[in-house]
Amino acid sequence: MIKRQWRLLRIAAVAEEYHAALTAATLLGDKLTADPAYGRIRGWRPRAGRDFADNLEGTYLVRMYAEFEAGLRDYWKTYLGRDTHPTMVQLVREAIPNQHFPKDYIDDADDVREYRNFLVHDIEEEPPANMLTFTVQEAKSHLCAYFACLDPIWK
Repeated sequence: MIKRQWRLLRIAAVAEEYHAALTAATLLGDKLTADPAYGRIRGWRPRAGRDFADNLEGTYLVRMYAEFEAGLRDYWKTYLGRDTHPTMVQLVREAIPNQHFPKDYIDDADDVREYRNFLVHDIEEEPPANMLTFTVQEAKSHLCAYFACLDPIWK
């Protein structure tokens, strides 16, 4: 399998795991409603169950972006043969895109990067009004569209 396809599948797998986790969160919520002590006898407070559900989307968006980043860094090193370590903003906006990358794809992937950075570094605050936010499905769509522009002969 070509690496581009393998990396796309890894991004999609994170989105699928997110949907499995949503199902698990629903089941956990039902269990906690039926038995409020369910978490305590397993070593965690009921608040941890609620936080688990509340933080799922952000958690999986960060994981998905980690797959995207690992893929771009792999492409940079193995396909382009570079041994430098540019920042992600440099990779996404300047270092990797070529004439096959629509500007919208670059902008969308960079917007996901900015939102991911917000989730990682400013978790206690609300996003600024001018920041675009994304669902896991929207992030998957943008990151996969960008990744699909990478050279398909990358092996």
